[in-house]
Amino acid sequence: MANTIAILIALGSFPVSLALTRFFMYWNLKHGIIGIDVHKLNRPKIPEMVGVAVPITLVLFAAIYAMVGGSSSIPLLAYCLVVGLAALVGAVDDRLKLRGIFKPLLTLLCGLPVLILGLAFPGQVYTSTLHVPLFGGYHLPVIYPLTILVAVSVTSNTVNMLDPLNGSMAGGISIVAGGLLIGSLLVGAGSTSIFLYASLMFSLLGFLYYNRFPARAFAGNVSQLSIGASVGALAILGRTEIASIVAIFPNIQNSFFFLSRIRRFTEHRELTSKPTKLLPDGRLADSEDPRAPLTLVRTLLIGRPATENEIVSTIWMLFLTSASLAVITLLLTGVPR
Repeated sequence: MANTIAILIALGSFPVSLALTRFFMYWNLKHGIIGIDVHKLNRPKIPEMVGVAVPITLVLFAAIYAMVGGSSSIPLLAYCLVVGLAALVGAVDDRLKLRGIFKPLLTLLCGLPVLILGLAFPGQVYTSTLHVPLFGGYHLPVIYPLTILVAVSVTSNTVNMLDPLNGSMAGGISIVAGGLLIGSLLVGAGSTSIFLYASLMFSLLGFLYYNRFPARAFAGNVSQLSIGASVGALAILGRTEIASIVAIFPNIQNSFFFLSRIRRFTEHRELTSKPTKLLPDGRLADSEDPRAPLTLVRTLLIGRPATENEIVSTIWMLFLTSASLAVITLLLTGVPR
């Protein structure tokens, strides 16, 4: 019954996110907050930072669940603060165009609410035990708390780095949230983590309706960083650390490709050589520029140009595979406590 209530409350995230996305589409367009869709031949102007609807929805429904769900408000408070801080960092970056090194540094601070509240309320926010599939739990009283800040920063920035095409991030992370939700239900996880995974999935689906091809709304860093931070926070709050790493493997792979070539944190707008190019027929192709970074999208285009829809579908299939493996990982890990 508790899980049913949690999912029913979370279900309300979809229409709220949908309505907020539509509102910010028109508000941002009216106020000149726009971006150019460079992967279209006509280069349409698209309202930017519209993805702020997602963190607003996540925080709103976490507050609602804290009031009516009957669960402890401490982990929900930690989650809201993480999402809110990451959204603030993203909003500042969207408006001020920070250098690439600042986002990893600033998002390190976003994990502080989980760390501080976890130390203030032992056992209510996280436990220092890492559950490894087949091998059981390993108690790490010193190492585990120290990795919390890094974990939130890593998930924030890996999600931020894989949103080059219409719907790639929103669709991919909604699959991740859905997979971890199913896995949590199967292993009998607590209703709070089930609610938060369901809320994340439904909020993303509401935004995806306008972000899918051809996109009428762009997420912006305000959304990308906060969504990534929510994945990191949920991995800790829901005791799904290993499964979450498996679930976001496409993000990790993309970041590894990028950093292995560029060897530093930098913004895509700062790159002089682009990884892909737009062909006259509207398809995307590998730029074949040796100076350009290697990305997941570029690897999918090597030797075979494709339409944006085809590439995004392939990325979603990669997320579906990784999310399925994450469910298996949770089943092998056991009940997260």
